[in-house]
Amino acid sequence: MKYLHEYTRFITENEFYQNGLHPSFWKGETFDPSTRTKLLQIANDFYTDLKIEVPIEDIQLTGSIANYTWTKYSDLDIHLLLDFSKINEDSDLVKKGLDGQRFIWNLRHPVVIKDHDVELYAQDINEQHTASGLYSLLKGEWLVKPKWNPPTIDPRDVSRKVESFITEIEEIEKLITQADSSDSRGLNDRVKVLKDKIMKARKEGLSDAGEFSIENLVFKNLRNNGWIERLIDAGSNSYSSIYSEPKNVDKPNETSNF
Repeated sequence: MKYLHEYTRFITENEFYQNGLHPSFWKGETFDPSTRTKLLQIANDFYTDLKIEVPIEDIQLTGSIANYTWTKYSDLDIHLLLDFSKINEDSDLVKKGLDGQRFIWNLRHPVVIKDHDVELYAQDINEQHTASGLYSLLKGEWLVKPKWNPPTIDPRDVSRKVESFITEIEEIEKLITQADSSDSRGLNDRVKVLKDKIMKARKEGLSDAGEFSIENLVFKNLRNNGWIERLIDAGSNSYSSIYSEPKNVDKPNETSNF
């Protein structure tokens, strides 16, 4: 429980909405030219490595850095728009294949610009993409210009829910270190239930109240402060404990001098 005060303080002091676009990337509503050049080159390198023969329809910046919702944890989300149907008539199959490629590409090409990670995505031109801020890097213009409209949020509501999840994650971590293989199966199930609970709440919150729903802000705070990652690690550790066998430790030869 030693972490609760620290994270409660962070949540209470953290602003959920900014007074302007990120000053490292924007001057007024104009995107930084040197950063734009870098991102276009990165996007083209990504496209080359996909080894597909359909043209790029657009290269877009979306997410919080194209809006007033940025924080120090925000990624530069770059979407490469392609017509999936020109690759294969089964667009769902194409999406799965490209999702796998982009995951590996991002893993092997970690790029940080102005202290923010760059994340590449392949998006179907026919896929509906709802965003309150969307900027075409290829054209150098806004497609959807964000409107400054700060929401009304009581940080205490977020804080209480985050504290509850942190408590449960810490308890699971503690039990995993003490568990045998039979206990680990139940703990692994408990991790899955908790992950599903967090993700389901976020999905429903986004659907009902949008990105500033309490549930989505809870998820973001857990993710930004490493608790989602710790929950995933707990699941991995409990699964390993179910099936792993103790390592053989060679006993020293009592007749040896070494």
